[in-house]
Order: sequence, then structure tokens, then C-alpha cells
Amino acid sequence: MKVTKRAEPIVAGNAAAIVVVKDLDANAKPYVYFSFASGKDVPASEAKTRNWDIAFSKTTIAVNGGTSGPGEGGAMVVEKPFTSLTEAPKEGYKSDSEAGYAIPGGSGNSWYKYDMGVHAILPIVGRTILLKTAEGKYAKIEIISYYKGAPEEVPTEESSYYTFRYVLADANGKF
Repeated sequence: MKVTKRAEPIVAGNAAAIVVVKDLDANAKPYVYFSFASGKDVPASEAKTRNWDIAFSKTTIAVNGGTSGPGEGGAMVVEKPFTSLTEAPKEGYKSDSEAGYAIPGGSGNSWYKYDMGVHAILPIVGRTILLKTAEGKYAKIEIISYYKGAPEEVPTEESSYYTFRYVLADANGKF
């Protein structure tokens, strides 16, 4: 398994590499935009293009489709571990709309829970986000941490720094 930091995915044979993105700063307004194809953030000036796939603002995650962008993007949150997902479903993706985001907000509703004991946003273990990219391809993403440096002990001072891993599916939708 090749692990890279905010770089283009490396493909070995038919298996796509797992790409790890560390400390993507989601304190930007309105969003920080990210492209899975390039493995990098995209300038906010390109928000109305298909150059990005997913956008982050605090705990809100938008996809490039529906009301959030001109792309074919959609998402679903599934109760399956990241490593056990080997193929992207062809149907079931929701786009952002006036009724809400494809990736719902709120504690326990999608990728995170708010832990009252430590006053922290914690990713829900075993939940994976499946995405349809702006170009209609597929990716899976696991959010590892919401805090700068992905610390073991969760501080609350430096939040909205996403650490996540993702894989782009091949042409047949396989991870």
C-alpha cells in the first residue's frame, strides 16, 4: 500500500493506491474545495466548475452536484468499513439540494458523532462515504480525524482540519 500526502494517486497494476490527505483546513469560507483526481485542494475561484469533487466547511461536506456545483457529484454514507468496500454501487447516490446535503450534517447522521464527554467531533468507526465525482467516476473516503495533526488525545482548540484517506475506483467501479 502506497501512502502519499496530498498528491496524485499512484496506481500499481489494476489496484488504485490509498491516498492519505492530512490536515486539510476546513476553516475556509465558504468551503475548501478538493479534487480526488489531482489529490489537491482547488481555489475557491473554481467553485462553479467541475474541477473539484468534494468541499469542506467545518463539519459540512458538499459534493460537486445538485445545488452545490455543476458536476455529476453525489454521495452516500454506508455502514461498512473502508477496507471491505471493493466496488462502488452504480445507484443510490444523492446530490446536494435545497432540502439538504448529500452527506447529512448533525451528530450521528453521517460520518461523525459529537462526544459530550470530551466535547469533540469524532468520526464514526465503520462508516465510509461513497462518492460520485464531478466527472461521474467513483471514490470511497474514510475520515480519520477532524483535528490538526490527527492526535490520539483529541484537543478542541484546532478543529476543522480533516485527515482522510480515499481511493478512486477504476473504470469498472472497483476499488
